[in-house]
Amino acid sequence: MTSTAILIGNATYLSENDLPCCRDDVSAMKELLDATSRFDKVIDCIDLDADAMRDTVRNALPPEEERSEVFFYFSGHGAQFDGEFYYCGTKFDSRRPNETGVSHSELHGLFRTASPTTLVVVIDACYSGTPLVKRDISPPPLVKEGFRNVFQFSSSMNDQTSMGGVPLSDYTRAFIEASIRKTEGAIFYTDLSNNLRENFINNDGQTPFFVYQGTGRETLVDDARKLDDFRAQIASRLSGPETQSEVDAADEVSDNGSNSLIPAEPPTVMQLLLAAEEKIGSPTQTKELIGNLFDGLTSRIAATEFTELFETNVTERSQYDEPTIEEFMIRILSRERRSDRLVTAEIKRKKRKPNVFETMSAGILAAINQEYTEHFNLELNCSLERAQLSISLTPKFNTLQRLVLVLSCAPSLEHCYVFEMVTRHPRTDWDAFDTEGEEVVRRWYKLDWGSETGWLINKVCEGLMTAVKNHVEETTKRLAEG
Repeated sequence: MTSTAILIGNATYLSENDLPCCRDDVSAMKELLDATSRFDKVIDCIDLDADAMRDTVRNALPPEEERSEVFFYFSGHGAQFDGEFYYCGTKFDSRRPNETGVSHSELHGLFRTASPTTLVVVIDACYSGTPLVKRDISPPPLVKEGFRNVFQFSSSMNDQTSMGGVPLSDYTRAFIEASIRKTEGAIFYTDLSNNLRENFINNDGQTPFFVYQGTGRETLVDDARKLDDFRAQIASRLSGPETQSEVDAADEVSDNGSNSLIPAEPPTVMQLLLAAEEKIGSPTQTKELIGNLFDGLTSRIAATEFTELFETNVTERSQYDEPTIEEFMIRILSRERRSDRLVTAEIKRKKRKPNVFETMSAGILAAINQEYTEHFNLELNCSLERAQLSISLTPKFNTLQRLVLVLSCAPSLEHCYVFEMVTRHPRTDWDAFDTEGEEVVRRWYKLDWGSETGWLINKVCEGLMTAVKNHVEETTKRLAEG
C-alpha cells in the first residue's frame, strides 16, 4: 500500500491580497514530510486555480492504487458560503465559489474515492474550522464515511481569520514546531493537536479546530530521531538571519587561541530606540507616498480603453467615508500589531439579550447559544489631507453596471497600509445604482516608508480593468444570446 502527501500553497491571487508566506509554508511542510520517510510521494504545488487543484488531487490518487494514508495540506485563502468551506483558487471569485474554489465536500469526495486507511487534512486558511454550536446554519461535518481514520487540523474557526507571518504563517509554524517538539519515540497526530491547543490557548482571534476519528495511535513519524536534521535546519530558519554582531563575534578568537565564541554585548536602550526610529515614517513621507499612489493611479485609469463606455468620476477624502470598505479595513487593522493609534480600528462584541419569547421557548439552551453582535469603529486620528480615493465608472449604456474602486491608506509609525476594493453596482432606478454593490476585488498591502508605488499602481489598475472587462464580456455575451 502506498502513502501520498499533497501540498498546495496559493500565494498569488487575482482578486484577493497576495500571501507570500504560503510558498514558504509549502516548502517547510515538504521538508517535514520528507524527513519522516513515510510517504512514497510528496507532491508540492504553488499557485493553482480551482481546476488545477482538482486535477492535482485526481492525478495524485489513481483509483487502481491501494493507500495506507493520504495527507493533504493547504495554505491560502479560504471562504465560507452557506455553511460550506471553500479552498480558494488563485482566480477565486466570491460570485462563483463552486467554479473558482474547491468545496470541502467536493475535496472529501475525491478522497473517499481513493479509500485511504488514514486521511489527514491540514488547513491553514481563514474560516477553515467548524464550530460545535452554531445557530441557524447546521455546520457541515467532516466526511467520515468510507474512511477508517480521519484527522482534520483547521487553523481557525469558521468565523475567524488566520494570520500570515514571516517566513511562515502562524499556524503552519506552530504545526511544525509541534511536530519537532519530541526528540525521542513516536510522534502521534493526537500529540500535535494537543500541542496546538496549548499554543493558541490565549489567542482569542484565532482558535484552531480539530476533528478526528481513529485509534489515537496513528503516527506522523515512528521515531522522532528521524527529524533531527530537519529540526536543526528549521530552527535556524525560524530564528531569522544572524545579526552583524553575531557574525562579528563568530570571527573573534579568544586570547588562548581557541575558537570559542565571545558573546555579543546586548544593544543599549539608546541603540534600540535609534534603530527603531530609522523605520518610522514622517508626515512628509506619508504625504509623498499617498500622493504618488493616488496621482499615479488616477492618471493610469484616465488613459484606459474603457472611457468610451464609462464616465470616470474621481473623489478624494481626508476621512474614511466609504462604507463598502470599512469592515474590511477594521478586520485587518484590528489584528495587526501596531504600536500606535494613528488609526483606530476596533471590533467590540456584545452579547445579545434574548427576548422573552426566545427565553420561554429555548429555556436553558438560550443561555448556551447566546448570540453576539459586533460593533465596528474606524477613525483616522492623525492629520491627513488624502486618506481615501474613490474612482467611479458610471456606464454610458443602461445595460451596464457601475463599477467603483475605493483605495484607502491607513498610516502607522512603521508602515502604510493600503486597502483596495472594487464593487459592482446594478441599477435600482433609471438614474440610480445600488449603494452597497457586489464585491469583485478585495486586497490589502503593507508598505514600508520610502517604497516605490509603481508596482502597486499597476496591480490596482489591472484589478479594476479586469473587473470592467469581465463585466463587459458577460453583458455582451448575454445580449448576443438574446
